[in-house]
Amino acid sequence: MDIFYYSQKLEQDLKNGQVGYFGSSSTKILQLAERLPKRIWVFKTPKGMKGSVQLLGSLLVSDEPRVAAQTSYPHVIYYDPFSPASVMFTDSDTSQRIQEVSAYFQYRFHSAFSANFQGDAGLQAMESNVVRGLESLVADWGKCQMLERVKDRKTVQPINPFAKSF
Repeated sequence: MDIFYYSQKLEQDLKNGQVGYFGSSSTKILQLAERLPKRIWVFKTPKGMKGSVQLLGSLLVSDEPRVAAQTSYPHVIYYDPFSPASVMFTDSDTSQRIQEVSAYFQYRFHSAFSANFQGDAGLQAMESNVVRGLESLVADWGKCQMLERVKDRKTVQPINPFAKSF
C-alpha cells in the first residue's frame, strides 16, 4: 500500500528546505501510516486545470524523521529525502502527462476529485494494483532525486544518530 497525498505547497516547501515530513490536522494520516505504506505519491492541481492532477513526486516513507522537523501539525508522516528512491518527476507538467495521470485517478478516487481534494479527500490509500498501474504509467518519465529541487541543500542535514544528547 502507498499513499496518494495532495499538496499544493510541496514545491514551495522544497525551495524553503522544509522536507522530510507531511503534516495534517486529521488523524487519517496516522491511520494510513499504521498500514505501513512504502511510498507517498505527491500530487497537485496544475494552474488553470481544475479537475486535473499533476504527479510531482514519489517519496520513500520512513518510520522516523531523517531531518530535524519543526511543525505545528499534530499528526505527521515522515519520508526519507536522502534516499535515491525519493524522486521528483521532471516532465510531469506537460498536458499529456497531466491528462494521463488525471484519467488514471478520476475513476479510482472519484470522491476525492469531486471534493476538490479538500481535507481528508486529499489523503487516499493506494492499494497494490493501483500502485502497479501508476508505476507502469511513469516508468519512462524523467526524474531526479528530490534534494536536487531544494534551493539551499545545506539547510537539509540528516539527523546524526551518533550525536550525544545533553
